[in-house]
Amino acid sequence: MMNSRSKLRASALALVWALMTPMGVFVSPATAAPAKTSLPDWSGTWNPHERNLFDASSLAKGEVKAADTGSSLFEASYMRMYPPYKPDFEKRYEDKLKATQAGVSSDPTAACVPPGFPRIMGTPYPLEFIVQPDRVTILFEAFGQTRRIYTDGRKHSADPDPTYNGESIGHWEGDTLVVDTIAMRADTVFDVTGAPHSDAMHVVEHIRRKSKTLMEDVILVEDPKALTKPWTVTRTFDLEPDWQISEYVCEENQRNPIKPDGSTAFIAK
Repeated sequence: MMNSRSKLRASALALVWALMTPMGVFVSPATAAPAKTSLPDWSGTWNPHERNLFDASSLAKGEVKAADTGSSLFEASYMRMYPPYKPDFEKRYEDKLKATQAGVSSDPTAACVPPGFPRIMGTPYPLEFIVQPDRVTILFEAFGQTRRIYTDGRKHSADPDPTYNGESIGHWEGDTLVVDTIAMRADTVFDVTGAPHSDAMHVVEHIRRKSKTLMEDVILVEDPKALTKPWTVTRTFDLEPDWQISEYVCEENQRNPIKPDGSTAFIAK
């Protein structure tokens, strides 16, 4: 017969054996996905290559008119993109463009609120990537924003609260980071032209380092309320070895305050 000490030892060995077998392995939910063994080097400071339009292909088509004043200050009033909008969203966009040309701001960032995603990926300020086994963190100089992309195997929340940058879940396909983002606030816009989207927007990105000095983000936008079909936009980023992210405080450099009538003022400095 086994004494008490022998029974205790046998029970402990049985427990260890159960934990070592495939059916008995204990894995915490946060680490359910196997960690990528080799992470890409995305270190350094990266600067958006394209201009301030979310879809820079509009520039290539020559669809930006010069402002009558000849001043770059008013250039945004005469730019537009051509998303595959449904008629009601195209009208909303055209109304915003007309208001902007009349001096009434259609850009929420003029009031120092964050640009939101996906616009933040094209805001003309540098950014940094911090690549870790369980997440990729993007630090933006613009508005001091931070974006977290979780790669630990978790799923999207069942009913996430809308936020400026949404909820981003990613996974690695080789050295390409595939990111699925939902729950973006509907009151943000795509860029300085005020191009709108709905609360149903869903974005999938493929982010990769194309070369030593070039990063690429292929952004697929789906929005069944606003768009007639998915919209693909490619953004690129140049490595700037001598740059670093600086502190950005919008309220201390607010040169375009909103006046009571809704128009945008300009404070020369």
